[in-house]
Amino acid sequence: MFTNYLKVAWRNLIRSKWAGAINILGLAIGITASLLLFVIIQYEMSFDKFQSHYNEIYRIVSKDKYPDGFDYNPGVNNPVPDAIAADNLPFGEVVPVKSVYNTQVNIYEQGEKSGIPDKYEIDYSLYTTPDFADLFDLQFATGTIENLANPNVIILTKTTAEKFFGDWEKAENKSLEFSNGLKLAVGGIVEDIPDNSNMFFDMLVSYQTVRSNPDIYDFDFESWGSLGSDNQLYVSLADNADIATAQAALDGFTKKNFEGRGTSEKSLLLQPYSEIHFDQQYGSISGSVTRLSTVNTLVIIGLFILVMASINFVNLATSRAIGKGKEIGVRKVMGSTKTQIIFQSFGETFLSVVLATLIGVLGATFLLPFLSLIADVPEKMDFFQPVIMGFVGVLVLTLTLLSGFYPALVISKFKPIHALKSRFQPNQFGGISVRKALVVVQFAIAQILMISTIIAIQQMNMVQDADLGFTKEHVYFVEVPFDTNTERRIDYFKQELLSNPSVTTVSLASDVPASDNNSLFNFYFDGKSEDVPFPAYAKFGDENYFKTYGIEFLAGGPYQISDTIKEVVINETMAKRLLIEDPNDAIGKQFRLGMMKEWATISGVIKDFTVNSLRDEIKQLVIAPKKDFYRVVGLKMDQNASLESIASVEKTFEKVYPEQIYHGYFLDESIQKFYESEQKLALVFKIFAAISILISCIGLYGLVSFMISQKVKEIGIRKVLGASVSQITYLLTREYFLMVLLAFFIAVPIAYWMMERWLENFAFKIPFSTGLFVIVMICSLLITGLTVGSKAIRSALANPVDSLSDE
Repeated sequence: MFTNYLKVAWRNLIRSKWAGAINILGLAIGITASLLLFVIIQYEMSFDKFQSHYNEIYRIVSKDKYPDGFDYNPGVNNPVPDAIAADNLPFGEVVPVKSVYNTQVNIYEQGEKSGIPDKYEIDYSLYTTPDFADLFDLQFATGTIENLANPNVIILTKTTAEKFFGDWEKAENKSLEFSNGLKLAVGGIVEDIPDNSNMFFDMLVSYQTVRSNPDIYDFDFESWGSLGSDNQLYVSLADNADIATAQAALDGFTKKNFEGRGTSEKSLLLQPYSEIHFDQQYGSISGSVTRLSTVNTLVIIGLFILVMASINFVNLATSRAIGKGKEIGVRKVMGSTKTQIIFQSFGETFLSVVLATLIGVLGATFLLPFLSLIADVPEKMDFFQPVIMGFVGVLVLTLTLLSGFYPALVISKFKPIHALKSRFQPNQFGGISVRKALVVVQFAIAQILMISTIIAIQQMNMVQDADLGFTKEHVYFVEVPFDTNTERRIDYFKQELLSNPSVTTVSLASDVPASDNNSLFNFYFDGKSEDVPFPAYAKFGDENYFKTYGIEFLAGGPYQISDTIKEVVINETMAKRLLIEDPNDAIGKQFRLGMMKEWATISGVIKDFTVNSLRDEIKQLVIAPKKDFYRVVGLKMDQNASLESIASVEKTFEKVYPEQIYHGYFLDESIQKFYESEQKLALVFKIFAAISILISCIGLYGLVSFMISQKVKEIGIRKVLGASVSQITYLLTREYFLMVLLAFFIAVPIAYWMMERWLENFAFKIPFSTGLFVIVMICSLLITGLTVGSKAIRSALANPVDSLSDE
């Protein structure tokens, strides 16, 4: 019986090729879009779920409460891992993990340090203990985790080992050297870590390496005042402990070790490992972090697209039903039951859905390699995964039920006498109002996406054109290694750069004005011995820092040439928080960071500039000279500088630092990377808004075709009685414009709510304007006019003789 239904369905589909093709095409577009969105969502939701202890791992994070707010840090103070292990808190495993990014590795021929080595840069290096393997899954190809108990030992992934030595099987017991001069032995090779991990690494280095090389690693294991996001701690609970017991014990530990230290109220909190991937507040140690709101937005867009595609199918299927009236009438006269008619209709729906799904799968497979352009997913992904194929199966069944139920119900209610005479009333097709309501829903969805797209584009344009408070154009910066006490090359590098005719100024600094880096210090002000009750964000740079980056002074000026902190510059936010209303009153005041022994003098107050990104509020900032911290050389380039000028900078670097990998960036391009995820989301809005408009037009065209088919004789009579083409066109189109306007008033509050939540991620954001919504309304009306008007005008121009000839 089912085979017969499919055969009849296929014949009906072939008989009405054009209508069937439009129906399947609209559904296929929706399925393709939804499949691609599902791939993105599934990838984001799959992070770290391959870990066998996924639900048993916790990260200990730090929360500091100040009188005027909170500070959140994913790391712990330096002595915390050892102190927790010594206090026997109710934890099973206590695993410190210290991260280092962009590590340069030098491989010398035959392992001897001579000549220029082969240089490699590794993105993620983690320093940890052998207990790491008790929490996180590792598959060893050779060697064991126990080798991490020894200093100067490193474990490589297979890909990293092949990069260094050509063949991972030859890597064990080989040696390599970091750019800081540290030599390490390869103690093992593990399988590559999957991309969907927030504990991603290319190399594991023994934690004992940090302890054994204090001259290389400036890391004080006894300093309770030192806190960095790169020094994290992961634990599991003891067998007899629950989360409440463990947190209570951790609270007691915190009170014991931190009460009376500093000016903040410290809390150490247990964070489930499963929450890390979506946690913007603390972030991850490696891998990517995604806003849960972004995933939810993609889910909503996917559902929107599927709903729109289903509405199209319903509208087109019911409009085609008028052509099947005699078929249904004959079937009923010959004895077909209502149930059999329903199953026949579902058979046609199922066949259409299957064909649309096959086209959708082919389309998604073709577009999959380009998915990384609009989402943070790997460039190479396997589409035919069990979970994705399962989703395809569920999609076919769901769409068949959703799209097939209403048309089947409508067709099954045909009365044989009316069907055979082809005399139908509009309410016999389920009521025109139902289909109109569906079109209103479609256009509401399309307008929600249109409004969201325009807001996202305007916000990203504002971000791109915003005044950041410093000069980002024609500024180039180069990263350099730390100088040792016996070797100072950075000054020579600076002098060589100044001899370049395309370079106007050069500044040595710890960091550029806007970056992801944050250095926080407790500090003292105006000669008082008590800490100021909020931290200072600090950057370190020489006296040319302000000129190179075009930072404007409100009072005073730059400090004098110095390698150490004798004078400092603060920003206007810092001055205001220190209750200094007039910037000039800050000049000459005493200022001392917690790490300083001597007081410094404030030489100037600068205008606020964006320290991180426009997502963040302006921070209270101090800038001071400290040569030991300089790692960035900033160059203000002449406006006529060319690619040859940049090439000459690189040659100078290679002359001064022959063993180092060159890293040079334009500041404006570096800043633009802050907003990659938002730019991609804006692109997603653009693409799927266009898809929604296309699907809406197909659906609207289907409904118009149905409505006009019901009014063919009416149009003919009106023309005979003298109605003009414009009058008939107005008659046929006016209700659709009203439907679009109704959809607009539904869409506006929903879109406003959605985008207001998205803009909460930015401290600086665009205001909503009435003009924006008016533009969307006008565009929607124009699209409706083109879609409906073309069909209406053709009908109005038709010869009335043809429509009335069968009377």
